[in-house]
Amino acid sequence: MSERTFSRRFREQTGTTPLQWLLRARVRRAQYLLENGDHSVERIARQAGFGSPTAFRERFRRVAGTTPHAYRAAFRARTAVPPGSP
Repeated sequence: MSERTFSRRFREQTGTTPLQWLLRARVRRAQYLLENGDHSVERIARQAGFGSPTAFRERFRRVAGTTPHAYRAAFRARTAVPPGSP
């Protein structure tokens, strides 16, 4: 299959380009890592497949609408147990 045919069929099936799909998948992986661990943003960038922490921060902000640090803080605030709860 040619690259052009693959790209066209991929877009028909997913509504996006292969590159955009891959970048969003990496951001979703980073979101999971931010939600479920305490690793640094630099380590999460590497684990999610980004070439640099800067590229990760920029892409994360475009896709998620916030910074990785703010995302982690907001997620933790949402899942925190209120004081006095059993």
